[in-house]
Amino acid sequence: MESASISSKLLDRRRLLAQAATLGVLLVAGRPRLLNAAAAPPPVDLQDITALIQAAIQRHGLDGVSAVALHHGQTLYRGYFGDIGPATPVPVASASKWVAGLLVMSFVAEGRLRLDLTLGQAGIAPNGTPAAAITLAQLMSHTSGLPTPSPRRQDRRYATSADAARAVPGLDLSGTPGTVFAYGGLSMQVAGFLVEQAGGADWNSLFRRRIADPLGLSPACRWGDKWGVAGGLIATPDDYERILCMIMAKGLSPAGRRILPESAFVAMERNLSASAKRLSLPDAAESLAGYGVGLWCETAASDGSCPIISSPGAFGTYPRIDRPRDLTILLVVKDRLRRLVDEWRGVITALTAVADRQN
Repeated sequence: MESASISSKLLDRRRLLAQAATLGVLLVAGRPRLLNAAAAPPPVDLQDITALIQAAIQRHGLDGVSAVALHHGQTLYRGYFGDIGPATPVPVASASKWVAGLLVMSFVAEGRLRLDLTLGQAGIAPNGTPAAAITLAQLMSHTSGLPTPSPRRQDRRYATSADAARAVPGLDLSGTPGTVFAYGGLSMQVAGFLVEQAGGADWNSLFRRRIADPLGLSPACRWGDKWGVAGGLIATPDDYERILCMIMAKGLSPAGRRILPESAFVAMERNLSASAKRLSLPDAAESLAGYGVGLWCETAASDGSCPIISSPGAFGTYPRIDRPRDLTILLVVKDRLRRLVDEWRGVITALTAVADRQN
């Protein structure tokens, strides 16, 4: 009986190694690596996640993918495929919004800005006009009523935050501020102007000084010349992972440095669009509960807090935090989210199942 059991185990081991060889990667302690040496077979559940990612790469002809999951602060899964490694700069599109929210909240935490500050009080819109009632919180949650031009049109007409702020008095609103939700970048471009005015410097300089340098982010992590505050961030997978770790720790960097107070995350992670009429939003977001300060509320509790939050971008990067599970997931790619969203949600579901089995 003992001999038969050993033979069975050896057969199972060979099968797993064969599966790993077919995929071209091997998982060791949750890390996919190029298969170039014999090693112990990976757990089947993590190997299945690698298979899901490889299938997406093959189906869509992706050049590269970075996939990271952290559970209780420990690596659950880490894989770099194709031409995206931990230090590869990638434009993350709307995953920028979450990081922009952090910079906004750094000024709110200091009392140099307020989430209820209105554009009338800031001198951007004449008092008595509809736009004068728009608040900073509404600018950062797509509930301002400001128009939502396409990213290319926004780049042409409102290339800088000052351009966007100057245009506000002449813009027609889609509804009373706070009552409508329309996903776009112009409102956050206006919020960027408020930040630059409060900080006395340009957006990138303030980002480096307040977020990037304290977190030890790479020089490559910065806003580029396109897509504005809401979509222009370029970051490496390692950069964005550090940002997510700080968010999960409610303001503490991986090195233990306090970047933002815990109160900033309580304010950010609230569903500010719960009662707003949805005028426009990405197809992939139809099932999500609402929006906070620079982030999607994938779920919302009865008190308005958002236990599961994310900020997927149009180019396919998908950062996500599940606070009840203490689970952080980051998928980085340069493609189109609408092509990948079903696969990415499958990967997220699989990683969540693995985390649940470990609890």
